[in-house]
Amino acid sequence: MNGRERIEAMCTGRRPDRPPFAPAVYEHKAALVGTSPSILAQDARLLERALLREAEVYDPDLLTVGVDVYNVEAEAFGSPVRFFESNDVPSVEGPILVPGGDIGRLVLPDPESSSRMPLFLAAGEAVQRRLGQEKIVRGALSSPFSIACELVGSAEMAMAMIDRPEWVSKLLAVTSEAAKAYGRAFIRRGLGVILFDSHAAPPLVSPALYRSLVLPATASVIGYFRGALGQGLVPYIIGGDTSRILEDILATGTNNVLCDFRVDLAGFLDRLAGSPVLVRANLDPRFLETAPVEEVRNKAAEVVFAGRRHPGFILGTGILSYDMPPEKVLAVRDGLSTR
Repeated sequence: MNGRERIEAMCTGRRPDRPPFAPAVYEHKAALVGTSPSILAQDARLLERALLREAEVYDPDLLTVGVDVYNVEAEAFGSPVRFFESNDVPSVEGPILVPGGDIGRLVLPDPESSSRMPLFLAAGEAVQRRLGQEKIVRGALSSPFSIACELVGSAEMAMAMIDRPEWVSKLLAVTSEAAKAYGRAFIRRGLGVILFDSHAAPPLVSPALYRSLVLPATASVIGYFRGALGQGLVPYIIGGDTSRILEDILATGTNNVLCDFRVDLAGFLDRLAGSPVLVRANLDPRFLETAPVEEVRNKAAEVVFAGRRHPGFILGTGILSYDMPPEKVLAVRDGLSTR
C-alpha cells in the first residue's frame, strides 16, 4: 500500500498494511533545503522543493502545505507579519482589532490574490500533481478561533469570550468564511485540508467556553468541507491535553483527531473504541531532540504497539524544530516496522 491507499482504507473502516506516518514538519522543511523559515514561507518554488525533499527524506504518508501556519489567514486580513533573517519562525506583529471593535471593517481575503495565500496554493498544487497519487497532500488551515486570536490577541480573546460573547460569535462567523474560502481553494486544486486550532488548546479555553463559542464555528467549517465539498478526511488538530474536551472535538464533525504526547494514549483510545475517527498519536519533539536514536526507535515502537488496537491509528510527532536531526525522525519511522 502507498500512503494514499492506507488513509483511504482507514476512512472506509479497513485496516492498512501498517499505520501511516505523519511527522509534523513545518519550519523544519526549511532546514531540509538549507534555507530559513522566513525565506521558505515567501517562495512558492522553494516550498515546492522543500515538500518534495520532505517526501524524499522521511517518506511520510501525508504531506502538509504549511510553514508558519497561523500567520497566513491573519496576514490576508491585514495583520503585518514579521520575517526574520535567523531561523526563527515568522510571526504576526500584533493585533489589528480590539474586543468590541468594528468587525465590518475586516475585508474577507480572496485566496487567489490575498497576501501569501496564492503562494501556498501554487506550491500545494505543484506537489499534488507530482505526489498526489501516492500520498495525501493537504493545505494547512487555521481554524476560525485561531484566526480570530491572531487578529485580536490571545489574551484579549480570552477576556472577550467572557465579556463580549456575542461579539466573539460575530467575529468567528467572519473568520469561518475565511477558513472555508481558503480550504475550498485547496480542494479545487485536488488537495485535502487540515485544520489547526492551537489557540483553543486547554487550559487556554475552558470546556464551557469551547462548547459555547469555539465548537459551533469549527463545526460549520468542518461540516462544509465534509458535506458540501465531499472531503473524506478533515483532520482537526489541537495540541495539549484535550482529554477534557474530546467529546466536544468529536462534535465538530471531524474524523481525524490528535492524541498529543501529553495525553494518556490508552485512555484516549478507550474512549474512541468502536469509533471510525482516525487518531494521530504524537511523540514529544523534546524527547526526540535529546534521546539516543535507539531509544527513539523503541519509544516509537511502543506507541505503535499501543495504537494498533485502533484501526484508524496514525503515528506522528509534535512540531519538529528547525534543527531536528533527520536521523531522529527516521528512527520514529523505523518504529513502524519493529513490532
